[in-house]
Amino acid sequence: MLRRLFLVFLPSLVASVSHANDASWNCEQNKDSKEWVCVGEKKKLATAEPTPTPVKAEPIKAPATGTVTIEDMYPVKAADTEPVKSVNIEPTPVIKPISPVPVVISQPEPIEAKPTSPAAIVPIQAKPATASKPNTTKSPAVLPLPAATASNNNQRSGWSCGSSSKKATWDCQPIGTEANASTAEQQISPVLVGAEVVHNNEPETFEKPMMSLLNPAFNHQQEQVFSTLTSQLPYDPWENCGYGPTKKRNFISSANLREVTPLDVKSNFAEIFDNEISDYSGNVLINRADQHSISHIANYDNVSDVMNLEGDVYYHEDALALHTEAATINLANDQAKLRDVEFISPTTPLRGFAESYFRKSKTLSQYTNVSYTTCRPGNQDWVIHASELEMNKVTGQGTTKNTWIEFKGTPVLYTPYLSFPIDDRRLSGFLSPTFSSTRYSGMLIAAPYYWNIAPNYDATLTPRELSSRGPLMAGKFRYLTEQSTGKLAAEYMPNDSQLNTSRYLLSLQNKSIINPALSSNMDLNLVSDSTYIATTGTALSFTNYNYLRSYANVNYNKYGFNFIAAADSYQSINAATPNTALPYRRLPQLNLNYAHDFSGLPIHTEIQNEFVDFQHTNNIVEGQRINTRPSISMPLQTASTFFTPKLSLQETDYTLNNGAASSPAALSRTLPTFSADSGLSLERNVNIANSTFVHTVEPRLFYLYVPSVNQNNIPVFDSALYDFQFNTMFRENSFSGSDRIQDANQVTTALTSRLVDDNTGLERLKLNVGEIFYFRDRQIGVPTALSNGNVVNMGASKDAESNIVTELSSELTKQISVNTGAQWSPIRNDIERIKANIHFRNQSNELFNIGYLYRKNPLIPDGSNNISQGDTSFRWPIAKDWHLLGRMQYSLLYQEIQDSFIGVEKENCCWRFRILARHYMNNVTIINNQAVVATTGTTVPGSSQDGVFFQIELKGLTGFGDDVDQFLQKSIYGFRKTQKNDL
Repeated sequence: MLRRLFLVFLPSLVASVSHANDASWNCEQNKDSKEWVCVGEKKKLATAEPTPTPVKAEPIKAPATGTVTIEDMYPVKAADTEPVKSVNIEPTPVIKPISPVPVVISQPEPIEAKPTSPAAIVPIQAKPATASKPNTTKSPAVLPLPAATASNNNQRSGWSCGSSSKKATWDCQPIGTEANASTAEQQISPVLVGAEVVHNNEPETFEKPMMSLLNPAFNHQQEQVFSTLTSQLPYDPWENCGYGPTKKRNFISSANLREVTPLDVKSNFAEIFDNEISDYSGNVLINRADQHSISHIANYDNVSDVMNLEGDVYYHEDALALHTEAATINLANDQAKLRDVEFISPTTPLRGFAESYFRKSKTLSQYTNVSYTTCRPGNQDWVIHASELEMNKVTGQGTTKNTWIEFKGTPVLYTPYLSFPIDDRRLSGFLSPTFSSTRYSGMLIAAPYYWNIAPNYDATLTPRELSSRGPLMAGKFRYLTEQSTGKLAAEYMPNDSQLNTSRYLLSLQNKSIINPALSSNMDLNLVSDSTYIATTGTALSFTNYNYLRSYANVNYNKYGFNFIAAADSYQSINAATPNTALPYRRLPQLNLNYAHDFSGLPIHTEIQNEFVDFQHTNNIVEGQRINTRPSISMPLQTASTFFTPKLSLQETDYTLNNGAASSPAALSRTLPTFSADSGLSLERNVNIANSTFVHTVEPRLFYLYVPSVNQNNIPVFDSALYDFQFNTMFRENSFSGSDRIQDANQVTTALTSRLVDDNTGLERLKLNVGEIFYFRDRQIGVPTALSNGNVVNMGASKDAESNIVTELSSELTKQISVNTGAQWSPIRNDIERIKANIHFRNQSNELFNIGYLYRKNPLIPDGSNNISQGDTSFRWPIAKDWHLLGRMQYSLLYQEIQDSFIGVEKENCCWRFRILARHYMNNVTIINNQAVVATTGTTVPGSSQDGVFFQIELKGLTGFGDDVDQFLQKSIYGFRKTQKNDL
């Protein structure tokens, strides 16, 4: 009997779903109890209509904390009496009245029609239709959804459906395991519909190293998740990791609006209980300020402000992106708990996987059993594994415990504790060790320790071990105040095992701006001996300087007055340079200058005053010099012409010491100078090869007159002949300093012509041609001792005209430029100077430079003082992320390499590796472990040296070895330092 009753009531139980479809429900909310009251009316069965008519339901108010949007996203299944016949059925909303409990709002359930005759129920196959854009409400807070992948192996099994704009039908196709016979190899990945944020940098393809000892830290599915998380962020965290200009991140964070921004929820289904607890399912999108999430299921408690998310949970904000299967988020205090989570911290940038994630506050996050890297998604060249990871935004520090590092699938380092910065703030701790090797120091190992004393003070202590000489301690202290910035450095070697003596280096640098008109600069240096830098430094620190300069000055500039008080001194750092060849010390040098322009009159006046006390370590002539030079000029200028006559008078007085017995103790000299500078600028537009150019012609005339006065009795303290080039032809004095003033009655003729691309602004062609015509012989010069022992008067000449100077340059493209120059002597009918350089540079820092330099010294006919040198430098790709770089300076005269290096570089967003070998001239000759010091009349040639150094840097973590960027910037024309991550 019970069985019969069950069969009787079974149809009514099964038909409960269709009852809602056959009735119209009128719902109304009680104003007092806030409950919904729904009354249903039965309606006739729609037997004559092929498709049921949708029922319009009145909108139901959502909770005050959010907005619920109902979207029809799923297909409708039905059965028909005719087998294998496609029937299109419009989806019908189903409203289930529940009273007094809250109403459940859901998507239409699949409708099963009862057959009129016994027949098998056959699922409807939807007709293929062109998918149209979903009709969704646009909102600035809508979550950027990850794009679905096209690979079947990476899709969740099920159905992918879209609606047609022409017909009210659903276009459904099986995906995942239902679309493929092989299900064992299926991998689950999110299949979501939405707009993806497109970043310029494509994810890298991970390739397992050939010699890997470990399995990849992140599988293929996790790498896809990282790419999806990156697309959801407002910017690509790895966009500025390579060469080229830094991209500006033009977005404004809205994290500070979380407390005042309402919660916005969108889903396919929603259930709301007492306006306190809400359940959402089906493409649940939640937005609040900068916080966005998407999941399959969400539960929100309005009282506790706690959100539970389940099913392919993607969450991101401005400073974090996460993916997990389940998450609990406390929106009131920004706390969260997640398990098996993939995460990205874009400010570091850092990405990884953790078995558990606990967010205690806005500033503190903890991870357990974590693996992370700063490499962009798809690259796992190095990964850090730790039992615990903590990131504290208050201190700007990340710390790990029980940490080991793998590089290229191989464990390389273990440490029980590791700390690293997660922003620009500095942290105390040991830095990575450095390694190098040179001939004089042997193997050099250094272990620096950084001490962050205060926000404006820090220090670095670096103990070093030189295998050929012994231990050395180095220290550097930096400071920054409101008015000053500076650095104090010191090095001390207790005992050099080769010289059996202690050695040291001291350095102090300071720049101060006391007020807008008063500033000071200081650079003081001292070494224990002349070979200290050459024998204790690395292969990158060697220079060809002959002396080490120390100077200090104070500068005041206001109301046209300029006052400078300065002092400088020199110390030899080249064993081949005797003390007698060092420049004079200026202790002190005082300059007081004043310039004034008259309003309404084209008159410019100026007066220059100088006092210098010259001193020297050797017993040679010393003295004081006072120089005064007033001048007046009349600059006349129009849009295309200028003419500037100028008249000046120079008075110089000397008081000398340690001079020859026959030399006077006091000397004076008075010389007037007259000059007239004039020029014309003409331009026109020309069309060449269907391109518009601006062509200019700029002739210039410069006349100079200085009477000849015998200056042979005046010592040379700081004067030297300027190098003769196109720009120096317009100077009033061809000598530096004030000890020598040229005698002149000459006119300089010059012409400049340019061809400028009107569209790009490139100077396609520039030509400079100039020559000086002398109306009398020049008697004034600087006595100079040549290498062959002869003494010549540099600057004196009887030639009636100078060399014809020609300079030709061109910007062929934005990447290729050429500059050349030549000087031809019409008197000797000989080319005395040639230069030619070709430069190639693009945004990827691919460089190639080749040049040639030739300079003939006409004062030495045998050519022993000539220069004939080739110079080539480059940085060129040889494989993916691999570059060959180097430079060679070769003397064609001596047939010897002067300086060269060659190396390879591996560079990507994850890490960088360089190894370079350098061959160079050291200017130091060592005989029996002793530096040979030159004596008078003795030439000590420099010796060739070799050095090898390397650098490996795990970007965003640390670096090992010498920082060679500064060396490469000086050695390779156009080299730019790599743009690093914003750490």
